[in-house]
Amino acid sequence: MRVNILFFGPACDWAQTDATTIELPERATLTILRATLTTMYPQLARAMDTVRLAVNETFSDGETILSDGDTVAIIPPVSGGSGGETILVELATGPIDVEHVRRFVLGDVHLGGICTFEGATRTETSAEHGPLVRLEYETFEPMARKQLHKLAYDATERYAAGRVAIVHRLGAVPPGQVSVMIAVACEHRAESFEACRFLIDALKKDVPIWKKDVFEDGFMSWVEPAN
Repeated sequence: MRVNILFFGPACDWAQTDATTIELPERATLTILRATLTTMYPQLARAMDTVRLAVNETFSDGETILSDGDTVAIIPPVSGGSGGETILVELATGPIDVEHVRRFVLGDVHLGGICTFEGATRTETSAEHGPLVRLEYETFEPMARKQLHKLAYDATERYAAGRVAIVHRLGAVPPGQVSVMIAVACEHRAESFEACRFLIDALKKDVPIWKKDVFEDGFMSWVEPAN
């Protein structure tokens, strides 16, 4: 049978690819898949004990039996905000905890340039439909998470960012509330400014998140990409 493999974050570097398809015997388990991957990718083998495997977007244990056509994601420990982790990626369904995001990038005495960006819903009024009452954000979540992780790792490589946080809110966001927050810690301020701008610009371009305006009279319209 054929199983699709997706590599995320540093696993892409270890495997030198972000996706592949491999042949496995019928009713192979995740344990068998792990063994197969360690043989195929020596660099991945050294970190295999630290990664989690998700089958069809659900974390699964070693006894899980795979089926033809399954998709298995190789997910290193990259986000959460505690311990030695350096990347935080979240899709929030409620208000963004901006202080939590700030704290995540603070505290490393080697990183003196801290830059944050907060994008909030701004008020506006349509002559035809009245005041804007909220923005509504929708996403293709598996792909959005993958792209956000990729952007975070790109920032660590391009700008030597030591800490990166990207949090985007989903659902309804009324005027004045934050819909996206980015925080970056680098050794120097110039790199942190550049990394922060790179991340918000790339997010707007490459991450599948869409928004629509909702006005007082109930009229809704998708927001066209602009800036």
